[in-house]
Amino acid sequence: MNQDIRTEIEKIIKDEVRKIGRPDLFREPMVGFVSVDDPAIVNVKEIVGPWHDSPEDQLPGARTIIAYTVPFTKKVAHDPEFAKFSGLVWSEAYVLINKNFELISNIVADYLRSQGYEASTVKATNDYDQSNPVSSWSHRTMACAAGLGRFGMNRILMTSKGSAVRYCSLLTTAELTPSRPYDGPVCMGLDGGDCTICLDACPVGALTHWFDGGNFDCQDLQETYHDKMIEELSVDTAGTCGKCIAVCPLAYIE
Repeated sequence: MNQDIRTEIEKIIKDEVRKIGRPDLFREPMVGFVSVDDPAIVNVKEIVGPWHDSPEDQLPGARTIIAYTVPFTKKVAHDPEFAKFSGLVWSEAYVLINKNFELISNIVADYLRSQGYEASTVKATNDYDQSNPVSSWSHRTMACAAGLGRFGMNRILMTSKGSAVRYCSLLTTAELTPSRPYDGPVCMGLDGGDCTICLDACPVGALTHWFDGGNFDCQDLQETYHDKMIEELSVDTAGTCGKCIAVCPLAYIE
């Protein structure tokens, strides 16, 4: 029964991404499962920050977190590298998958409820106060804990399909078998590596400043790009830059 539910959840997520009908933007999702008793989840407030919700805050009685990542295609992954502002293709992919995350997670949640379990979805992005942009739930952390990737030196999530991915997660009271730990490629700047391409690519040095305690330069930059893109190109962007990921040597992995 446990494996049947896991298999059906994976199928739902993959089918729903396929139904978007944009193979030029998205590749097949990866799905992972992590128990709320996993040390990374038990200690999430210490790992991420005291503002981060515990699973119990999101869903009383939660037993499993379901995380999934949607890898971008090569065209999307490298689009922002030479763009004046945020890449148009990158922005389209970013906005479109964020809109569909709510739909996909709700379909999975409805399926779990049909099996007699409770489930709770979490907003895909921008679930914070703009004056203090810290999120109460990190989908990226959940994806890492669920064995889908490992954090890079600037909080990029490196997965077996590269760092150009988007991620989402939801919670359930179902006790589902956790995924195996991640054993794929890792950031070239970790474990003694000397790669700093992503840090050097940031137009405002936001990633470098993060090592000094963090600030919101990246958020300010996103807002600037958003306004300029609308003004000059009449295109509403995702409010994101993407340059740090686009230049990553492992942004796209087949």
